[in-house]
Amino acid sequence: MGLQLRVVLILMIPTVLALGAHGVIRVRQELAQVVEEDRQNLEVTARAIQIAVENALRDRQLADAGRLLLDMVEQQELIDRIRLFDRDVRPLLVSNPLAIGEEIPTAALRQVIEAGHPEIFYQGGRPSYFYYLAPLRTPTGTEGSMEIVRLASAVDRRRRDAILDVVVRLGILMVVIVATTVVAMQRQVLRPVAALTVALRRFGREQSVLPLPVTRRDELGQVAEAFNEMALQLEAAQGRLQTETERVVELEQQVRRAATLAVAGRLASALAHEVGTPLNIISGRAESLLKTLGSAHPAGEDLKAIIGQIDRISRTINTLLDTVRPRRPVLRPTTLSDVLDPLLPLLAHAARQRGVTLQAAVAPTLPALQADVGQLQQVLINLVVNALEATTAGGRVTVGATGVSRGIAHGVAIAVADTGAGVAPEHLPRLFEPFFTTKPRGQGTGLGLAICREIVRGHGGEIGIETAVNAGTTVTAWIPAAKGEG
Repeated sequence: MGLQLRVVLILMIPTVLALGAHGVIRVRQELAQVVEEDRQNLEVTARAIQIAVENALRDRQLADAGRLLLDMVEQQELIDRIRLFDRDVRPLLVSNPLAIGEEIPTAALRQVIEAGHPEIFYQGGRPSYFYYLAPLRTPTGTEGSMEIVRLASAVDRRRRDAILDVVVRLGILMVVIVATTVVAMQRQVLRPVAALTVALRRFGREQSVLPLPVTRRDELGQVAEAFNEMALQLEAAQGRLQTETERVVELEQQVRRAATLAVAGRLASALAHEVGTPLNIISGRAESLLKTLGSAHPAGEDLKAIIGQIDRISRTINTLLDTVRPRRPVLRPTTLSDVLDPLLPLLAHAARQRGVTLQAAVAPTLPALQADVGQLQQVLINLVVNALEATTAGGRVTVGATGVSRGIAHGVAIAVADTGAGVAPEHLPRLFEPFFTTKPRGQGTGLGLAICREIVRGHGGEIGIETAVNAGTTVTAWIPAAKGEG
C-alpha cells in the first residue's frame, strides 16, 4: 500500500465516521421535528373532529355521523381514516379501509376511555402513521371512543430527504478530501521523496551524487540537508580511504622492495666474499706473472685480458653491493654544471657509437643544489644510458634542467627525454622495482632505476616517469636547492 493511499485512508476514515455520526444525529433530529409538527397538526384537527362527532352522537344521529366521517376524510388532508367504537370497543363506524390493517388497539382504547382524555401515538415502520384516540362524551356520559389515523408520509419523505442529503454531502466531501489530499501529497510529499529516492539510487550506483536543492524548511527539507551532508561526508571518507589505501599499497611495495633488497644484500655479500677472494688471488697471480714475463711476452696480452675481466667482475660486484647497501649521501651545495660538465663528453661518445644525438637544454640560471656530486652523476649516467639504449639510430636524447618550486621548496628538475618506443602501460607501475627490466635477457639487471630512485629520495627529492607508446619517455628527477637558494 502506497503512502498516498495510506494518507487518504487515514483522512477519510475518521471523516466518514464523524460525518456518519453527524448524519445519524441529524436524521433523528429531522424525524423528531417532523413527528412533533405532525402531532400538533393532527391534534388540532382531531379535536375539531371529536367535537363534531360528539354533537352528532348527542343528537342520536348515527347515520349523519357516518356521512360526516366520510366527508372529513375526503376533505381533510391530515386525516386518512376515522373509526368509532362503543363502550365495549366494538366498531360502530369506519370511514374507509387502509393498508395498515384493521387491527383494533383495544388496550389503548380502554385506557383512553378510563382516563377520559385523548392520546396521540406514533407507529414507525413502512408505512409509519399517527393514530389519535379520544373518548366520545355525551351529556349522559361516555358513549364510546374514536380513532383517527394519519399516515406519516411526510415523516417518511423527510427521512429519505435527510438521508439522501447526508449521503450527497458525505460523497462531495469525500471527493474534495481525496482530490485535495492527492494534489497536496503529490506536490508536497511524493515529488520531494521521489527526488530523494532517485538521488539515493544514483548514489548507490555511482558513489557520487549532485546535492539536492533545499527549497523548503520543513522535515523534507531537513532530510535533503541531511542527505547532502551525508553524501559530502561519505565522499570525503572515500577520499581519505583511497588515500590511505594508496599509502598502504605504497608501503607494501616498499616492504617488498626492502625484502628483495635484503635478500639481494645477503646474496651480494656472500658473492662478494666467496668470489672476491679467489678473484683477488687470480688477479694478483696474473699481475705477478705479467711483471715476471714482461709485456712483450706472447702471454702478456692474455694476462692483461685476465686482469681487465677480473676488474670488470669486481666493479660489477661493487655496484651490486652499492645497490643493496647504498651509502649515505654527503650533501653539500653544488652547481648542476659540476655534475654535468664531466659527464657530457663521455655520454656524447656513447651516443655517437649508437648513432643517437645527445643534446643539453639547461636553463642559464639555476639555483645551487644540495647534493652528493658522485651519486647525482650516477643517477644521470643510468638515466642517459637507459635513454640511449631505448632510442634507435637517428633518434635524439635531451638532458634538460629548469628551476621548479614544489610548495615552499625550491629546486631543479633534471629531465632526460628520448624519442624511443616508450614503455607499455602495464609495465609502468613496475619500472622502479628492483630486478625488473623490459630489456632482453642478459642485457639489463633491472637495478638502474631502483638505484636512481633511492639516490634521489636520499637527497630529499622525487623522481617520476612520463611515457607513451611510440612517443618516447621522459624521466624527471627533482632535487632540492641548497639553503638560501631559489
